[in-house]
Amino acid sequence: MIYTPIHIPEYFIYDILHNDNNELIIIVAKELSPYKVEYINNDGEKIKLQLIDCSYKIHNFIYKITMDYQEEIKLIFNDNIIINTNVNKYPEANNDIIYSTLVKNEDNYIRQWIEYHYKIGINKFIIYDNSMVDDKLSYTSIEKESNLKDLLKDYIINNIVILINWPYPKRRLKSGISGQTTQQNHSLYTFQNSKYIGFFDIDEYLNIQRNNNVDTFFKDYILEKNINIDKISSFKILCKLFYNPENLPCDGTNFFNIFNCDNTCQTREKNFVIPKQSIFVHVHNILSYKYKRHTINNDNIYFNHYIFLNKKNRGRKCGKYNDDSILYKL
Repeated sequence: MIYTPIHIPEYFIYDILHNDNNELIIIVAKELSPYKVEYINNDGEKIKLQLIDCSYKIHNFIYKITMDYQEEIKLIFNDNIIINTNVNKYPEANNDIIYSTLVKNEDNYIRQWIEYHYKIGINKFIIYDNSMVDDKLSYTSIEKESNLKDLLKDYIINNIVILINWPYPKRRLKSGISGQTTQQNHSLYTFQNSKYIGFFDIDEYLNIQRNNNVDTFFKDYILEKNINIDKISSFKILCKLFYNPENLPCDGTNFFNIFNCDNTCQTREKNFVIPKQSIFVHVHNILSYKYKRHTINNDNIYFNHYIFLNKKNRGRKCGKYNDDSILYKL
């Protein structure tokens, strides 16, 4: 099954859904000032939704209210506009370790990425398909080069992949990269009962140094470091950039044989988020009212960022190091 978000363009609403924490969620690109949203129940009562907002480089508003699932609901905006709408219901991922990513024409590399990470313990992949949207500040469609529905059919049937059509531009005039950050926060608020959500791109491969299973790694690490898992928002994973200066073949899985890289850097990091302890995701950053991120050093884990994959004019410099450790995970 392919899921399509409920879009109300005049309010820049990207989806209306009921999550696995018994909450109605409305997720919005931050193009307008926040507005008042109320739910009208069966008795005609108006119940105001909570607005979650943070000014720090955040491209979204989140509205939520605890309520049982209804397939159709009535909302009122700014006291005078009534909208009847359906409510999306996505599969649950209770206690799963999941990946969430936005993709655009990544057909040549997406199966390798899923297969690799599925083998090391990622249970589900939430794939937001952005292939029908151009890179301008509009909804103009371009010729479809991607066919993820057919390409990922076996993963979809086996409930490994949840494919979401995401017909929104990556960038907007005011809210910036709201297409990507709204995708991330869409996952954060949809799959509240998942164990961890990893926000990684198709050219980023987790490289565990101490064993070869994500869940086992975190369990051992938490025990060894005596971490109170209830007091952190996410695990911060450092990045190691990989280059292809000699323009070696990188089709299929050949890119795994390209070892040129830099050492791990403190920027470009990604995160495994604990959903209920995080408020917003913003690409490399996680925001929480109470909790801080925990950085894991590169002796334990990092991710290989093959920045040349599917990019003709990127990643041709020569790094100072070589790292073939990922070969032992294949």
